[in-house]
Amino acid sequence: MKHTNRPSSAARELHLSFSLAAVVYLLLGLLMIVAPNTSRKLLCTLVGAGILVYGLLSIMPFVMSRGEKRFTFDLLLGVCALAFGLFSLINRTFLMDFLFTALGVVVCVTSVCGISRALNLRYFGFARWWAPLCMNLATLVLALCIIFFPGFFGNMLMVAMGVILVVEAVSDLISIHYLGRFAKRATTSYNVGE
Repeated sequence: MKHTNRPSSAARELHLSFSLAAVVYLLLGLLMIVAPNTSRKLLCTLVGAGILVYGLLSIMPFVMSRGEKRFTFDLLLGVCALAFGLFSLINRTFLMDFLFTALGVVVCVTSVCGISRALNLRYFGFARWWAPLCMNLATLVLALCIIFFPGFFGNMLMVAMGVILVVEAVSDLISIHYLGRFAKRATTSYNVGE
């Protein structure tokens, strides 16, 4: 009596789809490592386009009503999103640089607060007041570097993300390969047992 090969064909399709996803992750990761600046611009373009579409969708109900709808907060938010999305698409590195600069400013403020606390520790006579001072000075220097050189740190982030994607993809491909071999062995032994 012959058995239909449906389970093995379904397993093969699943195996193929997981393998293709892992290969896509691998290629994307390699692109981020080899060309971080291009990857950063592409990411900024996609995010900018997403913000632009959100802005258009927020404005459309007001435009379609031909002025019948009153000026609302959603419309204001839509106009701002549209302007921000357009500017992000025109200047593709702006979004990433903006985010890194904002991050740098936040780290800068917390570092200055940390330096102030360390100097207070010195004033109160704590012996190791210099340890938090050194750590906060180091983070302040890093924050200033992020503010003045956001592109360099953006590229570093892209490379780090690329390495993570490559490691994940290689790990997935190895797992898929061994699971495929195990499934084939189990199917063969099942057919022989019959």
